[in-house]
Amino acid sequence: MTGAEAASITARTGAASAQAVSNARTWVRGEHLESYAHRVLTPAEVLIFVRYREQLSRRVLDLGCGAGRTLGYLVALGAEAHGIDIAPAMVEHCRRAFPSAAVRVGDLASLGVCVDGSFDAILATDNLLDVLGDAERRRALEVIHQLLAPEGLLIFSSHDLGYLDDHPGPREWETSSRTKTLRKLAERAPVDLVRAIGRRRRAAANRRRLMPLQERHADYAVINDFPHDYSLLHYYIRRDAQVRQLKELGFVTIDCIDAEGTTVAPGGSGPTDSLYYVARLG
Repeated sequence: MTGAEAASITARTGAASAQAVSNARTWVRGEHLESYAHRVLTPAEVLIFVRYREQLSRRVLDLGCGAGRTLGYLVALGAEAHGIDIAPAMVEHCRRAFPSAAVRVGDLASLGVCVDGSFDAILATDNLLDVLGDAERRRALEVIHQLLAPEGLLIFSSHDLGYLDDHPGPREWETSSRTKTLRKLAERAPVDLVRAIGRRRRAAANRRRLMPLQERHADYAVINDFPHDYSLLHYYIRRDAQVRQLKELGFVTIDCIDAEGTTVAPGGSGPTDSLYYVARLG
């Protein structure tokens, strides 16, 4: 699959949402390779790798593997590691860094044509599923269900709408006053100043373009989120709604923890905007 095919396949798969198409156009360029070329895990991810080491050392698929942040640990565990990413630049980086892993260009929205066989575990960290709209996200989970072995595990993180509700109000970018912003910019070196002004202009343009695509529903929301100069639309869902959604799609949730590795009980939320889920086939 070429980069152009990966960029457009989301739009050709079912009734693609504007959210999925916009996000795919951002990610396929692979412009943030340097930012993601590291091996840092969150406390929750460390706990997951320890707690589910046996399944993660078998045949594992890393969705949205990026620059190999988690893929490298699967290789270190001796797993038959597979990875897909929409950005050809990310895939080439992983192939060089982890030659024993099978990595290819692929789109989450067309997962069924990107990979085959069954997997003992499927990873979707960094809130990968949240680049899709609700219907597409459910379709992706249905395909994941088909790809999992009978005792396989789905391990993923997702933006927590409960956290967002607990922390209402605009983000820092929206609350900073013009005077305060100009004062901060004036303290920077000229080169950094030019870059900062450029980023702020891009962020403002992205906000104007993507804010009309935001959605708010009873159980989930689509938010124009701050990463990469507000160029993305992310799906947010409450903890209990995510568990219900998984059940509707044939999964049983066996673990829900926050970014610090603390169990999140029904009705709860975490100290950051993401929660981690571990589910098996129902």
